[in-house]
Amino acid sequence: MRRSLSIFLLFLALAIIQTSFFASLPGLLAYTPLVAASGVYLVQHVGERYGAFWIASFGVFLDILSIPSFPLETFPYVTAGLAAYLSARHLFSNRSWYGLIACGAFTLLSLGLVRAFILVAISLRHPETVSWMAFWDTLLWNAVLSTVLLTAFFGFAGRIRSFLRTGFLASNGHEI
Repeated sequence: MRRSLSIFLLFLALAIIQTSFFASLPGLLAYTPLVAASGVYLVQHVGERYGAFWIASFGVFLDILSIPSFPLETFPYVTAGLAAYLSARHLFSNRSWYGLIACGAFTLLSLGLVRAFILVAISLRHPETVSWMAFWDTLLWNAVLSTVLLTAFFGFAGRIRSFLRTGFLASNGHEI
């Protein structure tokens, strides 16, 4: 129970920081994908499945609060969470920076792909409402800022491990 509460509260804090603090920053910093990068780090490098759940839950969080930058954010984020989990388990090594970055790129690519399908469906009825330039800008800067965040997380792996153990966020079965 204590572990579940800790996991939920940390997710909620990251989601609030991303949607209130980072979204209010000027320029490119508003594109910072804090929850997605944190989820990828947890599922890929630490080996905790709840990282993928955080990614999927963030789409629900955005749709419930009606603050998505794209319509129907639940579907792209659920797909991204599945992509993060499957690629972390079956495609990329969890011991290298390259594996972490590749898992992050694969996750964001799947997020962008589902968003593109949704935008294509919308543009069939209302082509004037879809801004492909905004879509490509968002995808590009999400990828760049996610790489920066994942590199920082990889660099502070020891401190993150200590925090996760202290906050009961790392299960005893995983070597982190």
